[in-house]
Amino acid sequence: MNLACYVAGKPIESTRQLAVNNPFTGQPAGTLRLAARHDVERAIHATLLPREPLTRYERSQILDKARQLLEARREEFARLITSESGLCIRETRYEVGRAIDVLRFAAMEALRDDGQIFSCDISPQGKARKIFTLRAPLSCAVCITPFNHPLNQVAHKLAPAIAAGTPVILKPSEKTPLTAIRFAELLYETGLPGPMLSVLLGPTAEIAEPLVQDPRTDIVSFTGSVAVGKRIAATAGYKRLVLELGGNDPLIVLEDADLDLAVTLAAEVSYRKSWSRKPSPASSHDGWSGKRRTTFAATRWTRRRVSARSSTNEPRFTWNR
Repeated sequence: MNLACYVAGKPIESTRQLAVNNPFTGQPAGTLRLAARHDVERAIHATLLPREPLTRYERSQILDKARQLLEARREEFARLITSESGLCIRETRYEVGRAIDVLRFAAMEALRDDGQIFSCDISPQGKARKIFTLRAPLSCAVCITPFNHPLNQVAHKLAPAIAAGTPVILKPSEKTPLTAIRFAELLYETGLPGPMLSVLLGPTAEIAEPLVQDPRTDIVSFTGSVAVGKRIAATAGYKRLVLELGGNDPLIVLEDADLDLAVTLAAEVSYRKSWSRKPSPASSHDGWSGKRRTTFAATRWTRRRVSARSSTNEPRFTWNR
């Protein structure tokens, strides 16, 4: 599988490539042609060009058609996620189903007019007038997604933006970019105008940092680590920020809990999805700490082994989890 980044619906030409391998088996999943600094300028410029906006109906139809296409290709996407992330097929099939739901709900939301009407004659000074509010799409959104949900995290950012009519420049994780590219291609296939979506991946200094710091981007939506979230907040400038960060996943174990079951579940959710969940006990029990140490020690060797097998000489881009 040889894919490319996209600028306004068109694949880029590049001699730089990223090889994506299954982190557990080392088997190649595919390659991706990487973007450069000038592609960022092209993508931002495309979002700002004057064009006829899509109607609510058109946006809803695009999203619903995307849902139908993804439904028809759910096994293909599930196996692609497995090939580049190493997640088991049961998990990836479930993830595709969740992404289908996101598209379904976004298609419904695109038809909903959430403007409001207010009466002015509610005080002695008020006049017999009405005030109404409208929601307008932003000019350019930057979305940065992590590796642990290669499809669903992307769908959660793109689908609502399309429903609202906001163009997006997506920067997926370098660990799982192939699924994001395939999903973008699926959206283009539905009739989504090219300027509504670009997908860029490359060195942080050339792609992520310019996108975050450019004053023409209206919002940055980031899912990932606290450290990177703080860096984005410190450098983005005057714009909207949506930061969904890690480290806030408390695990509460009550005194009457089955401790063996609780420890097993804690270990499972901590290491599932490439260890993206990190629960910490909010209450303690005499037997909890010892059981937790024993179970986590039994799983820790797996994490070290996977990390070693995942190391390559490929370029690393740090603005994800």
